[in-house]
Amino acid sequence: MRLLFVRHAESEGNSERRLQGHADFRLSEKGRRQAAALRDRLGREGFAPTHAYTSPLLRSAETARIVAADWEPEIVPWDDLKETGIGIFSGLTWAEIESAHPEIARRFLAGSDWDVVEGAESFGQRRARARRVVDAVIERHSDEDVVVLFTHGGILQHMVAALLDTDRVWGTSVENTALFEFVFDRGRWAQDDWGRHNPRMWRIARFNDASHLRS
Repeated sequence: MRLLFVRHAESEGNSERRLQGHADFRLSEKGRRQAAALRDRLGREGFAPTHAYTSPLLRSAETARIVAADWEPEIVPWDDLKETGIGIFSGLTWAEIESAHPEIARRFLAGSDWDVVEGAESFGQRRARARRVVDAVIERHSDEDVVVLFTHGGILQHMVAALLDTDRVWGTSVENTALFEFVFDRGRWAQDDWGRHNPRMWRIARFNDASHLRS
């Protein structure tokens, strides 16, 4: 199986340096150009997915629509691909957060703990949702499938951790329209034998690859 995670292109919220969460922003003009650059790159590669899913949030759905303009499969919305929920911080700049919620901002800065933010999704909830996505993809699809998930930088890091089966979430600055591609033997996924330690069966083909934005 080939499995690709794709972060959405730049949104208007990104360009205004807002913490987005579930706040719904469209792509910026730059973002639409980024999505077109990814579409052109995958077209040159002859990339042809068998299945594609997207977060229903506008910035992801619009990215998917642009990138998948020439693809055959329908783009299927999937709620679990939404960005992490950040509660009362949604849609605000950090300056606005400090002005509106100074004590919560102070406590959050002290420990980066989302439990102090009213309405935010906990780290445990994020992890569980990412695991649902990975388990569902593996259950639904076969080794012959090429599956693309359009999503968001926050939840994407949890999805990578779930797929790699690590109990830590390793942070990385996920670029807009970056590709994370994994190739693995879906038929051996559940087997507990020597194959789990054979890197020929489990390959990271691309990781945070946004080279199409610099070509």
